[in-house]
Amino acid sequence: MYNVGETIATLRKEAGLTQENLANMLGVSSQAVSKWETGTTMPDIMLLPLIADVFDTDIDTLFGRRVRSMNKKLTKDNIHEEMYNSFFEIMQHFWCQYEGKDAVDVRDDAKKAREAIKKYTNSQTMVLSNIEGNGVFADCDIALTFNKEKNEIAKLFDDDSAWKVLKRFADGDTRKIFKFIVENREKSFTSSFIATKCEVELTSAERALRHLLEMNLLGRKDVDTGDGTIYVYFAWGLHKLLLFYAMLTLASRLGNYVEHYRGGFMS
Repeated sequence: MYNVGETIATLRKEAGLTQENLANMLGVSSQAVSKWETGTTMPDIMLLPLIADVFDTDIDTLFGRRVRSMNKKLTKDNIHEEMYNSFFEIMQHFWCQYEGKDAVDVRDDAKKAREAIKKYTNSQTMVLSNIEGNGVFADCDIALTFNKEKNEIAKLFDDDSAWKVLKRFADGDTRKIFKFIVENREKSFTSSFIATKCEVELTSAERALRHLLEMNLLGRKDVDTGDGTIYVYFAWGLHKLLLFYAMLTLASRLGNYVEHYRGGFMS
């Protein structure tokens, strides 16, 4: 656990400040800052609120009592980024703990640590898992936690709904049509139009559209023309794309998995 001086040193380096810069902001000498960071002395208690304000944090954080406050206000537009960033902070911790000399240069430099971690793009970066499969997976563009009881994990292999999804998207025409609809999400289409645009047989297009409707990944309006009913399809439920993209990403990772010494099991 860091003492106050170590925490100040870490926050100062993350902020890109020298000891002299920080000293000038606080109205103390650079020697005083140096002594804090080496643990020789402690900052005066009256300076603690000022130090916390410099780093946009709180006094509890200076004493290592909780994670440093986020600078950004969480919203629906940035929460995914902030949560993803938190994975990299944890990964940096393990990097420094297990990588020895390779971690020395990145220990106090979050940006450098992230670049070092991300350079392994052809293999998983961090897999920490027990033998049952619970754990954390994170790499350059996805972060995942998985936590289920042993009997729940076993049931996943018998989950018909999961296998139906996998089977439907194993069909290339379904993927091609869904991709076309997502890329043209503000438009509406008939099955004939989609079949022509995607260069697939009409029967294949109709089958794919039926499957997408069953998964609520597509909407349909029935239009009575007087001569009959025309089915008009449109993008629907696109908030589910998060699950769809995650599924594709993980399947790709599994299919192209390269064993790497940063991956492994932990009991």
